[in-house]
Amino acid sequence: MADVEEKTPLHEESVVEPDSKAQFVNGGKEPHVAIECGSGDDVSFTGLGKEELMQYADDPFWKKVRLILLIVFWVGWLGMLVAAIVIIVLAPKCPYRPDQKWFDKDTVYEILPESFQDSNPKAEKADTKTGDGVGDITGIQARLDYLKDVVGSKALYINSLYESDDDDRMAIVDHQKIDPVFGTMADFNALRKATKKMEMRLIMDFIPNHSGKMNEWFKKSQMKEGVYTNYYIWASCDPNTSTYPNNWMSVKGGPAWTYDDTRKECYFHQLESDKPDLNLWSADVRQELESILRFWLDRGVDGFHVQNAQYLYEDENLGDETLITGKTGDNYADFEHNQTMNHPENLKILQGWQNVLESYNTKPGREKALIVTAKDDLNTTMEYFDAGVTIVRVTPLSESGASFAERIETKLKDANSKRIGWMYGDKYSSRLADRLVNPEQIKALLTLQATLPGVPFNYYGNEIGMTDHPTLSTPNKYRTPMQWNSKGTGFSQNTPWVDRNANYITVNVETEKAIGDEYTTLKVYKRLQELRENESFQWGTMSVYRDGDLLMYTRKADGFPGYLVAINLGTSKVTESFHAATGIPKEVKVVFHTHKDDNSAISLSDTSYILDPSHAVVLEYQ
Repeated sequence: MADVEEKTPLHEESVVEPDSKAQFVNGGKEPHVAIECGSGDDVSFTGLGKEELMQYADDPFWKKVRLILLIVFWVGWLGMLVAAIVIIVLAPKCPYRPDQKWFDKDTVYEILPESFQDSNPKAEKADTKTGDGVGDITGIQARLDYLKDVVGSKALYINSLYESDDDDRMAIVDHQKIDPVFGTMADFNALRKATKKMEMRLIMDFIPNHSGKMNEWFKKSQMKEGVYTNYYIWASCDPNTSTYPNNWMSVKGGPAWTYDDTRKECYFHQLESDKPDLNLWSADVRQELESILRFWLDRGVDGFHVQNAQYLYEDENLGDETLITGKTGDNYADFEHNQTMNHPENLKILQGWQNVLESYNTKPGREKALIVTAKDDLNTTMEYFDAGVTIVRVTPLSESGASFAERIETKLKDANSKRIGWMYGDKYSSRLADRLVNPEQIKALLTLQATLPGVPFNYYGNEIGMTDHPTLSTPNKYRTPMQWNSKGTGFSQNTPWVDRNANYITVNVETEKAIGDEYTTLKVYKRLQELRENESFQWGTMSVYRDGDLLMYTRKADGFPGYLVAINLGTSKVTESFHAATGIPKEVKVVFHTHKDDNSAISLSDTSYILDPSHAVVLEYQ
């Protein structure tokens, strides 16, 4: 048998290269490569060594390349820095926008609750009073869409809702209870919830000067119970001989002191005898009043109008008032009221209440407003601002001046600062339409109110031209039911608590909203609310001009279009080149007119504008 050469089985063959660390093994299930990793001592580095790298680093060519790249980098960086600075310096700056709160922007709509809307159903029988003919909280809630969408107001000021012992709702029985005639606290909570959902603010009356005689505080004070003994201002007197503590007179007429048979002393009252003044010199009374504020703030109220702020404190020593020379001393107007009006302590307590409101300002959007109403005394108005009051309400209508336009001009120049609340009346005074020289001026005066710096306060019904009742006595003549439609049922399905004004048939919301006339008082009022949303009307400065019966003023915020408001308060047409009169640019555009559709562009160098009596126009300029 021939010799057979022994061979390694195929699966055991391997090939080994002498200097390789890899072996190709043909063993096991499949051929594979086995790589042996050495300890590192015998591994050769195939890249550039340190010495070779240093040769390149010292090479003149590479030195030059590095220098060029470094120069390019720094030149580019400096170029971008310079460009950024140039852009910052030369580029148009964003116009200044102040941090406006809700009370800087919103028009306030004032509601007399008993006269706005009655929600009670119709009485089914003559002897069954299921409806009382008195407006209520639920009725106000039912009209929120009108207030926000038709009128354009996002802030509501509701006159006194508190449990009271008089028709005026000012003889307060309990400052923390809703008068049953208006509903319940649940109704109030529902109203506040609805207004919050619609992003509307709610302002209430705060009545710290007095209470009603039926208030538990007064009853306990009559009996001299504990701290309540000094809750009111008491003094010895003799009613039989008309001997009173001093010569103080009531605002409503007669002595300001009334004898109380229970306590056998006289109590002081600035107003009617059923409204005894609280003694704010008492720390316990001040604490009570602060608790009342917190009670309503905790329920989401956004602001308070302090009623009778000028009467809060009186001379602690009960000193006599100064009699005006030549007067008899029989009337309130015969005295200077240096002891009972605008006492220095009034400002201090207002500041304290403002601090209470500030403590609830926990984040943006929750700011609270403290509001007072002032007379024509500008010094007192400015003092209120110094005390921290948010808004001071005044009227732009003044009694001093030769002409209507001049009287308004004087008032505007005096009050061109701070947050003035511009009002034309309230439940104690005539409506706007009855205060004008010519009732046709109502749209012009609404234009004035809406475009002034400050906060417009609109008394319900002024936006449709409601008037005082011609035969009712004061103050009910100013308080007639809101005129919703011509059928007489818009306010209540029952007999109203006070007679409607007979002109409700023609002067009402339904008629003012009708299609066909785009310049009804209501529609003009709504457009004015839209116009005042422009930046220059929100925070722009004002300059006032007058040419006879033509009242003019500009409103201009830096970086935004400016506006000229021109109001003809006379009885004749005026032809005016507003450029010459006010110095505004020659090229303008009509953006609002009280009586006609006019959005034309005008060159005042070529054309003078013709403005009819009782008309107002707003011109926009750059």
